[in-house]
Amino acid sequence: MSSENINISPQNVSGKCDLKCAYNFKYKDSNSTAKNQGVLINLTYDNETPPVLYNAHKYNVSNISISCPSVHIFNGASAAGEILIEHSPTNGGNILTVCIPFFLSNETSSASNLITEIIQIVSSNAPSQGESVNLNISDFNLQTIVPKKPFYSYTAIGGKNDYIVFDIMDAIPLSNDTVTTLSQIIKPFPIPTPGNALFYNSTGPNHEAIGDGIYISCQPTGSSEEETAVTTTTTSTSTTTNDLWDNPTVQLIFKILIGCILFISICLIFNFLYSLIINGKMPEIPSVSSFMNKKS
Repeated sequence: MSSENINISPQNVSGKCDLKCAYNFKYKDSNSTAKNQGVLINLTYDNETPPVLYNAHKYNVSNISISCPSVHIFNGASAAGEILIEHSPTNGGNILTVCIPFFLSNETSSASNLITEIIQIVSSNAPSQGESVNLNISDFNLQTIVPKKPFYSYTAIGGKNDYIVFDIMDAIPLSNDTVTTLSQIIKPFPIPTPGNALFYNSTGPNHEAIGDGIYISCQPTGSSEEETAVTTTTTSTSTTTNDLWDNPTVQLIFKILIGCILFISICLIFNFLYSLIINGKMPEIPSVSSFMNKKS
C-alpha cells in the first residue's frame, strides 16, 4: 500500500483481471443539469434502471464531474482534463468511479463533440462558481463517452471505492481552445487518488444489456486465477474413412495384406516361367466348366 497518488501506467500493473474485473454497461439517453463548482463541473444523470453491473453489484449513475487538469496521473504526468463518472450500488458494494482522461488534439470523435458542447454551454450560461444550467442536449448519453477499450482497475486505500481508469492512449481528444475555455471557468484542485495495486483488463468493457445473468466478480487480491472458456464438441460414434486410414493398426493390417498379395503374385510368376522353360509351352489353366465337371 502507498499513500501517494496512484500512477496509471503499464509499468505499475500488478496483474491482469480480464475475466475478474467485468464492467458491463448499457447507458440510456438522459436529461442533465450542469453546475459550476469552481473546481469541477458536476452533471446530473437520469436512472430508469441500473445501467451498470460491476463486481456482482448493480449500479446507478450518482454524479458526473469534469476536471481540468486531470485528477489522475498518467505515466507520471497530468492529462489536460478528465471526466469522472461516479456510480452508487443499488444494494451493497463499493462506490465505482469510471474515469476517462482528455488530451489536446485537433482530432474529433462523438465523445469529444459531446464534451465540447457541454463545456461551451457551461461557459456561456454558468461561467461562475455556484451557477447551474440545463444542458438540453437531446442525445446526451454516457454510451457515447465511455470507450470500449482496455482499462485499469484499482481499489482506493480503505477499500470502499473502486476505480476504472482508461489509458491516456484512449483519452477523449479536445481542441486547445476547448481546454482553454474549460480552464477559465474552473480552477485546478488536487484531489488525492491513493490506491492499492493496479490491475489491467485487456478485453475492455462488455456493453451488452444488463439483465439477471451471471457476471464474473472482480475481487483483485494480487495474483488471481483467470478463467478459461472450454469448448466441447460432440463426436460421432461412426468412424470416418480418414480416421481408419490414420489408425496404425489398420495401416499394419493393410501392409500385411499387400505383402501377401505380392508374395503370391511372385510365386505364380515363377511357376509360370518354370513351366514355360521345362515344358516349352504354356501351362494349362483349368476352366471353370472343367473344374465343375470334375467335381460332378
